[in-house]
Amino acid sequence: MAVRGLGNLVYGAPEKVKKHKKFLLDILIGALHDIFSSEVIGESMKALAKVLKELKEKDIGSSFKDLTQQIRTYFDDEDDALRSMAFVLFGILARLTKRKWKTYFANQVKKSWVTLLLHLQDPNPEISMVRPTVTYLLSKRNLPPNARGALLFLPAVEECRATFHLCLPFLGLKRLQSAINEHLGGTAELKPEELQVDICRHLAKENAELLEKLYQTTITYFYSSWEEIRAVAANLAGIILEHTDRQRMKWLDLEYLLMSLQVLQKDPSPTVQLVATEIISDICSGRVIGE
Repeated sequence: MAVRGLGNLVYGAPEKVKKHKKFLLDILIGALHDIFSSEVIGESMKALAKVLKELKEKDIGSSFKDLTQQIRTYFDDEDDALRSMAFVLFGILARLTKRKWKTYFANQVKKSWVTLLLHLQDPNPEISMVRPTVTYLLSKRNLPPNARGALLFLPAVEECRATFHLCLPFLGLKRLQSAINEHLGGTAELKPEELQVDICRHLAKENAELLEKLYQTTITYFYSSWEEIRAVAANLAGIILEHTDRQRMKWLDLEYLLMSLQVLQKDPSPTVQLVATEIISDICSGRVIGE
């Protein structure tokens, strides 16, 4: 209740928010470290979302690093509400970041973008999808405070897609950004596999280092606790192999990949089993990993 009350200062006493910004941020970020109550963490995230929308990059000060790192720890949290709010907060930081923290935040995006990509098919569809209209409205500073709050916590606001879209410019890949805008910028339903194919095609031609990062992070999700994410990760690994050749994949440990896929063939989920079996078949038949 105390943390919630601090967040509600935005509506009841907005002039106090900037005046006491350091105090508010210290308390709310500290609450993100609460090891006893996910409810306290959740209320702190909601309060931070309200407070941050009234601040600028310079107002956050040295708290920026701790806040960014702590938010990222909840991207794979089992609690849907915490995971969802973590994506919301990361998107808010992406909008806030202009100069001082741009390089630092870009590095955090490089560590996070694969996770965001996979969670575009989050087990909770309300987290993975997006309403571009809501995202656009939230970026406007002239909305009344009560309208901003209502929009922010609409249950169908599809946080991960919005945040993924906001974060991609920090990777500095203009051609890839244009391709991604075609998938995420409109109101059409997102087709995640088509997005993944476009990303792999672009990275194979333009940024082998980022493609390697995509692959290395993707295979760690073979061991996710969510069957949906395990299936998405396995399928994405197959897309990566299909759209690159052996000469550009010196970093690929094919023996380890096959071993990992064989483990997924025994997965409790029939969907995961099927995806793993298909990729193994494609590898053995030479359909992927061309010379």
